[in-house]
Amino acid sequence: MTQPAARAADQDLETLAEQLGASPEYRVLRRLKPLDFKTQASMVGPVKRALLLDVETTGLAYASDSIIELGMILFTYDTSTGRVVQVLAAESWLQDPGRPIPENIAKLTGICDDDVRGQHIDEQRVRELATDVGLIIAHNAAFDRPFVDRRLPFLSDIHWGCSMNDVPWQTMNNPSLKLEFLLYTHANTFLDTYHRALDDCRATLHILATPFADATLPMQHLRKNCGTPRVRIAATRSHFDTKDALRQRGYTWNGDNGKPPKTWCKEIPQADLDAELQWMREQVYATHPGQPTTEPVNLRKRYSAI
Repeated sequence: MTQPAARAADQDLETLAEQLGASPEYRVLRRLKPLDFKTQASMVGPVKRALLLDVETTGLAYASDSIIELGMILFTYDTSTGRVVQVLAAESWLQDPGRPIPENIAKLTGICDDDVRGQHIDEQRVRELATDVGLIIAHNAAFDRPFVDRRLPFLSDIHWGCSMNDVPWQTMNNPSLKLEFLLYTHANTFLDTYHRALDDCRATLHILATPFADATLPMQHLRKNCGTPRVRIAATRSHFDTKDALRQRGYTWNGDNGKPPKTWCKEIPQADLDAELQWMREQVYATHPGQPTTEPVNLRKRYSAI
């Protein structure tokens, strides 16, 4: 097929997609393509740099498992609106873990032992990309950050944000926080390959740059939440019978990164503390003695296991 004929065929398909999308009986998903960030200078306010990253690993335990792939996208964004202004770099590296990749991980990622043999993350290049970066973003930062802190400790003093937990997806009618689901429901887009680091970075940037129905951007919400003073509240000595109420409220077991005592914990904005303590008194400690403990959150150490 000639190039003009191919373009005409694509246009015909796009016309059909628009017709289907106009009906409430259909929902059309388009393949993820790199967004074109060519914002006019007159439309941009103060701009800062952010580094979006994703890791693929040999398993779930940061203390014993290893990174096998690191992907990074360096971009600038408007601090007043959250609008992505420009993508400055998009790079990835494979990393030899020094032992065979588990079969289930190889099947999930498509990365095999031959791919990573003798490969290493370019630490100097990572340092260059992180220069003047004020925010590192990952989808499920609580998973990615401990691996990155262990492998690349020079990044540990930069603030981290989570595109999964620092954006109010569920209040915007997105019941699942999985990246592929948000790509479908929020951006009407699909990706053929997940669990490859750079592809997941591109998908994350896409959902952050796609506006909600109220015209606000997920990136705007994320940045605001990353800078909000926060407190960690622990349901110390809570009775076993209250576990379901705590779970439904968003508390996680041993949520203080494994530090004793083991309990149900939750991180909340400082401004919400009084209301949360009142809920605790009524739902957790009304019939059983005890009281919660609180401590301020070091915003530079959010999602860290250190």
